[in-house]
Amino acid sequence: MSVLEVRDLTIKFGGLTAIDGLNLRVDEWEIVGLMGPNGAGKTTAFNCITGFYKPTHGTVYYRDREVTKLPPHRKAALGIGRTFQNVGMVKSETALENLLTAQHTRAGYGSLQAIAGVSTVRQREKELTAHAEAILDLLGLADIRDRRIGALPYGTLKLLELGCALATDPDVLLLDEPSSGMGPEESDQLGERLLNLRQELGVTMLLIEHHVPLVTAVCDYVYVLNFGKLLAEGDPDHVRNHPEVVAAYLGGEAPDALAQTETPEDEPPADEIAPADAPVQRKSAARAPRKATGATKKAPAKKTPAKRAAARKEAS
Repeated sequence: MSVLEVRDLTIKFGGLTAIDGLNLRVDEWEIVGLMGPNGAGKTTAFNCITGFYKPTHGTVYYRDREVTKLPPHRKAALGIGRTFQNVGMVKSETALENLLTAQHTRAGYGSLQAIAGVSTVRQREKELTAHAEAILDLLGLADIRDRRIGALPYGTLKLLELGCALATDPDVLLLDEPSSGMGPEESDQLGERLLNLRQELGVTMLLIEHHVPLVTAVCDYVYVLNFGKLLAEGDPDHVRNHPEVVAAYLGGEAPDALAQTETPEDEPPADEIAPADAPVQRKSAARAPRKATGATKKAPAKKTPAKRAAARKEAS
């Protein structure tokens, strides 16, 4: 079953077609990549999916329910979480306060109750704080709990923003360049964290990413956009060697790169990548992972970071 599906998505800004007939699908418990050169339309696609832009044409489905016209806060309440290309947190507040702010839809009380300070509000605040602290622990950010985030490195801010998205308890998580501002070692650690999040929390993900080693390490399936159109799709190893993808990233026809990716005439193509307009036949990562990413054949039960922390405490 697809958790998130986009059908024939098109958006125009005046005479410019930013996205032209995009089709993509994210199945249960998959990590799917969305790649493409700068200006290809990746973030625009995210904005259409999450409700910040209204597409000119096409539909967005969440668990077979059409959600194309729902505003961002409604989609977030359904379970569609998101990070942004530019960090969108309150930089004058602490890491903990930002995680508490991210949980505002789950507070369960109104402003008058908060002002009155009734016992139920105090108890709920303790629960929200425990949930925020569990996320900090999960991401290895417990040491910045009470630090104002304005002076933190950009890579740390991107990781904390991932925590803010997790604080909404998403069913599917859209990550816009999560490794931006990170070095190679930090990107490798991020990849391990994403795989752990899928394993321990049962989160499905769609991520925009330029760091090819990260995409290869964590993604089960990859779509490539170029000038708003779907250029190629397939498994990561095949996409990164696809001649048209190489040419799109290097510019022009990139003859040397194309020559390196050509298959000898006497050798039949192995698991040839499908063209953009061909129907895609693929299995859910939960049933049959495409490569050894640490995934199991049985999808994990959904857990919140707080429940995970409680379970680990009981086990110890």
